[in-house]
Amino acid sequence: MVDPALVFARWTLYVGLMAGFGLPMFALHALRGHAGARVTRRLLQLAAGASVLGLIATIFGMWAMARGMGGGDAAATWAIILTLLTQTTVGTTWILRVVLLLLAVGSARAPVIPVRVRTLLSTVLGAGALATLAWGGHAAMSEGARAWLHLGADVAHLLVAGAWFGALVAFVLVAQHASAEKTAASVRLLADTAQGFARLGSAIVAILLVSGTINYVLIVGPTPSGLIANAYGRLLLVKLGLFAGMLLLATANRFRFAPAVAQALREGDAAGAVATLRRSLRMETGLAFAVLILVAGLGTMDPSA
Repeated sequence: MVDPALVFARWTLYVGLMAGFGLPMFALHALRGHAGARVTRRLLQLAAGASVLGLIATIFGMWAMARGMGGGDAAATWAIILTLLTQTTVGTTWILRVVLLLLAVGSARAPVIPVRVRTLLSTVLGAGALATLAWGGHAAMSEGARAWLHLGADVAHLLVAGAWFGALVAFVLVAQHASAEKTAASVRLLADTAQGFARLGSAIVAILLVSGTINYVLIVGPTPSGLIANAYGRLLLVKLGLFAGMLLLATANRFRFAPAVAQALREGDAAGAVATLRRSLRMETGLAFAVLILVAGLGTMDPSA
């Protein structure tokens, strides 16, 4: 039976860690110039908040997992937590994640460090914290070379998914900024970042598809029947449907809505184009949150049940 508290903790953890990595990565890759520096500082503040959320979810997730294993008994829960932290790989990666998140919060909020350096530190530390999730998923159940392949695919999947999620949140903020200020500089920043991120976005989708296929084969099996044989497979199908919706919106953003903003900027009236792109980005971001809910649930289920 799925534990709602554990699913909520995992969903919050995914949101916090992916935003904590993806927001500064977006700023590092896509934002330049004076206007970009202003937005970067805002994204760093949000990344620090996301890392705090990830830290809280990490602690709550450990408690929820131990409580479920201990049948709700308080003494058993604390004993299980101690055992997990001192005698398991899950505990080791949990401690590492907590340390990385604390460092990420500190580096993002340190005013004495130049913005560019803070952005780089937040990206690296966020990537490390997000990657630790691979050791708490289905990949940890494999052995030998299969385990390393599964872990590698999981880490790649987590990082590129975090980059996409963080970029979506950042794009929504940049679009909101452009819509509120209605200046040529803010609209140009939106158009430039949307078009400049397109190449990296294509690589993200490609890596997601390859790593996701590897994970599917290693978890469910190489045959399509694994998708309809049990609840895990059917939930995975729903996730794939939502992912397809995200791909359609991302394609529309890249080839239609973002170029329309650039064209409207040249013509001197970009308000309508900005509003359209902002709505599309919000829809894509909403689908991303829904996908993470399904991912959180899938991580607590037995694929063979």
